[in-house]
Order: sequence, then C-alpha cells, then structure tokens
Amino acid sequence: MKESNSIENLNGQAAIDKIKELVKHGRTCLMMTDLDNRPFTVRPMAPQKVTDAGELLFFSDRRSNKNLDIEASSDMHITFSNDGDNEYMSLFGTARTYRDQQEIDELYNSFANTWFEGKDDPNLTIIRFSPSEGHYWDSKHGKAVQMVGILIGAITGKQTDDGREGDLKP
Repeated sequence: MKESNSIENLNGQAAIDKIKELVKHGRTCLMMTDLDNRPFTVRPMAPQKVTDAGELLFFSDRRSNKNLDIEASSDMHITFSNDGDNEYMSLFGTARTYRDQQEIDELYNSFANTWFEGKDDPNLTIIRFSPSEGHYWDSKHGKAVQMVGILIGAITGKQTDDGREGDLKP
C-alpha cells in the first residue's frame, strides 16, 4: 500500500520556521514534565512567544509544580494539535525557569491577569523551552481540501497525496 504522506525532514532555520508556523496555528499545547516517571505530568499551556532561535517562552508561577519539575529535571516534551487544519507537532528538549522583568514587560498581556497580579507579580517567571528534536504532521491544503481528496479517492480508487511529515532538528 502506498504511503500517502510525503517525508520532509527539516533542519536548522527550516525547522525553526516550521515550529513558528505550527505554534502560530495551534496556540495551545500540552507540556509534559517529570519524564522519568509514568504517567508524565501533563498540563495545557499557551506559549507567549517563539524566539528567532526556535525557543518557546511561557509564563509560569514560580511556586507551580511545573517549575518544581523543571528544577528537578530540565527534560520536557511538548505537543501541539491544530485539528482544524490537520497540523500536529511533537517536540523534545530542555527547559529552564527564570525571571527577567524586561522580557516579562515585553510579553505580558491582559490574558495573563487570570493567573498573575500584573506584570510586577513577584511569582511570575518565564519557562524557556529549547527544542532539540521533534516531528510534525500536516496537510498541504487544510482539512476541507483534504476531505474532498479523500472523498474523490473513495469514489475513484485513486490515492491522494496531501500530507507531509518529517523530523525537526532546530
């Protein structure tokens, strides 16, 4: 049986560009910490920014379990899912926590007020996730076009080639 996805492994800047694209389309991710223990500790998070180096920045409370997990082990796994356009990404890497008021001032938005008492909240920290490797899956034309292709394939018996996937090495 023919594989419908085409493989496109991405390295360096091409991988960083793909990470930026998929993070922009799927704003919420699942952040997994404490990877040495099963089940992993998993929580939904929203990155505040993807840097030019492909690092993801998150806000976090210095007292949170995720900060404690990162202090114990910097290994982290993050997954993104954008079901609307059939885009998915899994990233492995390391994280660190810190407080930098200048970065906080740059990134802070009113949405963060849900968890913090303003940008000067002393408990507000940044998690900087540096991906070392990952994998992505996406469709070339989005879900609607892909569904039409599947329908045509079911009627005609011809396979469609709308998907891409590949390894990411920023």
